Amino acid sequence: MDAQGLLPKRNVEVFDHEGSVVAGFWQYGTLRWDEFCRYLTTFIVTETPWSIFEYDLTTSQCAGPCPSGAQIVQPGHYTLLSSTRENIRVGLVPTLPRPRNPSLFNTPVNENHYDSRGRERDGRCLITGLQTPNRLKVAHIFPREHEAEWVRKGYPSKIADAADEAWIGGTSKIDSVQNVITLRSDLSDAWDNYEFGVDPNNHYLITSFTNGNADINGLHLQLDHIQDPTLRPLDELFADHFVQGLLKHMKGTGEVGWTYEEYVETFRDGLLDLSNHKIWGSREGKERLELALSEGLFDHRLSQQSAAEK
Repeated sequence: MDAQGLLPKRNVEVFDHEGSVVAGFWQYGTLRWDEFCRYLTTFIVTETPWSIFEYDLTTSQCAGPCPSGAQIVQPGHYTLLSSTRENIRVGLVPTLPRPRNPSLFNTPVNENHYDSRGRERDGRCLITGLQTPNRLKVAHIFPREHEAEWVRKGYPSKIADAADEAWIGGTSKIDSVQNVITLRSDLSDAWDNYEFGVDPNNHYLITSFTNGNADINGLHLQLDHIQDPTLRPLDELFADHFVQGLLKHMKGTGEVGWTYEEYVETFRDGLLDLSNHKIWGSREGKERLELALSEGLFDHRLSQQSAAEK
């Protein structure tokens, strides 16, 4: 992840008729046109039906139409016009990806029940099969610092995990094993950054939206070992996480976020270094601080509830 910023960001980009980037991604040779067009409908807004055409960036000229079926999207530049090649206004939905801090820096004051239960259930990275314990991390699918949104979406009622309430995040159940997966440490960080997603409607196929994840793109999340439906991660959560990846990395020019080094420097040893005003004075810095405080308050509340029940 620390080398991510040194890699070319995209090899596929789509422009509107004014030359603004409306979408893009890194193509590993697996994403099809029908899939890409379906993803575009998540965040593109037009008044008329649209089609995608090849585009010569040097001459700003539109070329032939692109297929809409199972053909592979070729790296290059494209433009989005009406089906009759007329210019149309292309808008992007205002929805932003749900921000989250890397699991690496989550240091709860109480015991990580979700961590121990996730490791016990999986025993390995669910993508690569790696079994080395100190190279694994248990990552939330839906971030626990957004507990209020989790409740608003009705996810607590979908959790069937019968573990003690104190072990699953209280009444919200956001720490249930149905909301976590075990991954190789670097993949956990990439997961938190929405660099790849899992499609529950396509045999849990892994699609990477950014460069640097060639070793996992096109693989499938391994869930066959989880036969108990009360322990199996929810498909709805994977679908939600996938959309966050589209919003963060495929929509528009893609979000520019903190580098891995900035995370390490800011959250060194799990503590907040507030001395750097350049970081904390920025919009993202304030957002990250709010998330970290929310995470800390969540754990503090759980520890108080556990103490009161003893």
